[in-house]
Amino acid sequence: MTASAANAVPDAIKGAELPNPVQSAARDARRQSILAIAREVFLREGYAATSMSAIAAKVGGSKGTLYNYFPSKEALFAAVVQHQCAQDQAELWDMNLETDNVAETMTLLGRRVLKLMLSDEVLAIHRLVVAECTRFPEIGEALYDAGPRQGKRPLIRYMTHCIEKGLLKGDDPERMAFQAGELVMAGLYRRRLWNVGPAPTEAEMEANVQAAVRVFMAAYGV
Repeated sequence: MTASAANAVPDAIKGAELPNPVQSAARDARRQSILAIAREVFLREGYAATSMSAIAAKVGGSKGTLYNYFPSKEALFAAVVQHQCAQDQAELWDMNLETDNVAETMTLLGRRVLKLMLSDEVLAIHRLVVAECTRFPEIGEALYDAGPRQGKRPLIRYMTHCIEKGLLKGDDPERMAFQAGELVMAGLYRRRLWNVGPAPTEAEMEANVQAAVRVFMAAYGV
């Protein structure tokens, strides 16, 4: 190959605009700002009463600019939910899921799950979806896809790992993962979701986790 050929620039690349890291960072920062503002407006006004115009006004730009980032209110709400869930799940699953001590792992995970599900941030989103998902099923789908469906995947993989190693008995890791989550939240989550009584104490939450692990291991332990 000649030097001129080696140094030649393909025609498809000539004149192409290369990605600008500064512009990309600025766009990402702008997107994060929009998501934060949209979340506040959705939670305050509700999904039905919120308009793209209202969010654009809070963001400080035209509605056209907002549509450059999100093509519809549905897409914007889905992005808000996805962002919230991604942050929650990154913290939730920052733990070792290769251990063979199933009861200990499930106890540590149960504490994290319960703390997350009873947090004000998560409850606010859940209350909004419960209130409006009958009229707007797309927001229920957005939360379910980004939350339980996506969030349970690491636990399903762990259940599969434990079954394959003979640490747990069972033939449906997905069902086992969902049952484990429901056991941890039993009696506490809906009480908080519907704002019944005071928030549970640390002792109540720990008792729930311990009981959930006992029941789960009684059902699936070897």
